[in-house]
Amino acid sequence: MAALEDKELKDVLKMALWQVEEAKKLDLSISKAMNFINLSKEAQSYGNKRLAIGLIAKAKDSLFNDIVDLSIGCLKDNGDVITKMKLERSTREARTIFNRGDIKEAYELLLTSADREKACAKATDITPEQDPTAVKYSEALDSLQKAWLKMKQEEGNDKDMSKAKNLIRDAKASLSKGKYDQVLNLCHEIMDSIQSPQDRLKEEADDTIIEITKTLRALFPDQPRSPKEKFFKKQIEELITQAKDRLMKDRPVEAINASRKAKEILLKLEQESIKGDIPKMIIELRSSLDELKQGKVDISYEDYILKQVEETFWRGEYIKSRKLANKLSTITTNAKVHIRVSTLSSRLVDLNEQLKEQAGHDGYLQAREYIDKAKVFMGQSAYDTASSFLDKASNIIEN
Repeated sequence: MAALEDKELKDVLKMALWQVEEAKKLDLSISKAMNFINLSKEAQSYGNKRLAIGLIAKAKDSLFNDIVDLSIGCLKDNGDVITKMKLERSTREARTIFNRGDIKEAYELLLTSADREKACAKATDITPEQDPTAVKYSEALDSLQKAWLKMKQEEGNDKDMSKAKNLIRDAKASLSKGKYDQVLNLCHEIMDSIQSPQDRLKEEADDTIIEITKTLRALFPDQPRSPKEKFFKKQIEELITQAKDRLMKDRPVEAINASRKAKEILLKLEQESIKGDIPKMIIELRSSLDELKQGKVDISYEDYILKQVEETFWRGEYIKSRKLANKLSTITTNAKVHIRVSTLSSRLVDLNEQLKEQAGHDGYLQAREYIDKAKVFMGQSAYDTASSFLDKASNIIEN
């Protein structure tokens, strides 16, 4: 098999293994995908490159479909219509991005959207305080899985992984004994034994880019709230673009420098802009919750999030506080829209019933036209305009 063919197979396998790692983070089954990957290796050993790549493609599709099912499935029995529509739209967009080969970008969009629309309690930042031991165990297990997957990737590149395998065995033993700090140390040693300094720089740059991109999306679901935020955001985005370009050109030192600079500016944004913006957001959110409460809406969940916003703010965790505030703002906005839609829908039903009694009378056709127009504008989310047409129809029917 030609060297070019080997490289192509290694690239698609590397991305499939990255998806496997993401699936494990979400406690999704990887057995089906790993079966395809193992069959692909067999096909490769027989020199059937086309079949090998096709089987890996099946593994990638299977893993992505599981992520999609997780995001949408968690909204099946909770979440209003507007929230579901938003998530479905994001899912379609993510699938388009996935199909064109930008897999990490597709995952990032899908998981960020699902988190923002509270598609799954597991994916949110709103969780009760966890048992420290459980947190440490989870951290150790994630590190061990990551090290194991990295070892398997490099093993496929015909590298000697004997030292890494021994360390993996020691780490598993430490995990079973509850020595989680030792697991973390061993995993760090495993990664050092596998990766060259250049590889570590690439990975750090890539991880930093993903982390900052997710943070920016959570901080700015719409537009920046001030000129200062806009200025910082533009600087960060330019540096991230530069870091991605340097990675593509295999210049990891320049990539890591650009990504670290972006992170520094993000911290500066946190201190100089976000910190001063949160108290105003808290006041606005309290007002929104009062409005929902007056509408007899159960706001226990929303009130819990607001307390988290305030607590993280007073602890000085401004980025987290702002992300939570944005999340709560999205939830309250959707709740208000849901109430508005329900109110307009009830009016539509009532007016349609009244209109039946007016059949054949003067103004019937005009009232019917107004009601039909109201339906159209409701479908376009133009609720004020829809309400005005319902008012016109009501005046005709009542007079």
